[in-house]
Amino acid sequence: MAAYNGGNNNSFSGGRGSSYGQSRGYGGRQGGGNPAPTKPHTPLDGKKYVDTAEQVINALKGNRGGLLTTSKIRNLLSMISTLYDEVRRERAEKLSDEEQSRIQYIRLHFAYEAGRDNKVKDFVNEADIFAHIHDIGDSKEKFLLFCKYMEALVAFHRFYGGKE
Repeated sequence: MAAYNGGNNNSFSGGRGSSYGQSRGYGGRQGGGNPAPTKPHTPLDGKKYVDTAEQVINALKGNRGGLLTTSKIRNLLSMISTLYDEVRRERAEKLSDEEQSRIQYIRLHFAYEAGRDNKVKDFVNEADIFAHIHDIGDSKEKFLLFCKYMEALVAFHRFYGGKE
């Protein structure tokens, strides 16, 4: 006699069928927030990052949850600001191992905040934050451009009516 498997004829998949975790947002979680963006990743361009930021904020305005609070987006920016000031003053063209580690910590913090708040998750997904952080690698130039992009996101968020 075959063992009872709770009516699940699929191989083990946590009882959710074989597609669980596929094509879902960061971490394969179910529930709130929008699914992962389907648009392809486009690296930041020094001539177009302001337009890109404006497009992101306009897209988020139309989301069912609306924009995240100004204080939340400014808190995300503040994590980057100290490192930005330090990197900008240095003469080296490449980021040190410590600076690269700090950027990874910033990425971790963005993931944590996105997991706590669906509006932050929508922002991180729409702004393609994780891919842009990955693009930085050890490039000082790419890190400084990412920081300017974040500043542009904050500016357009405020311009288009971000709430306190």
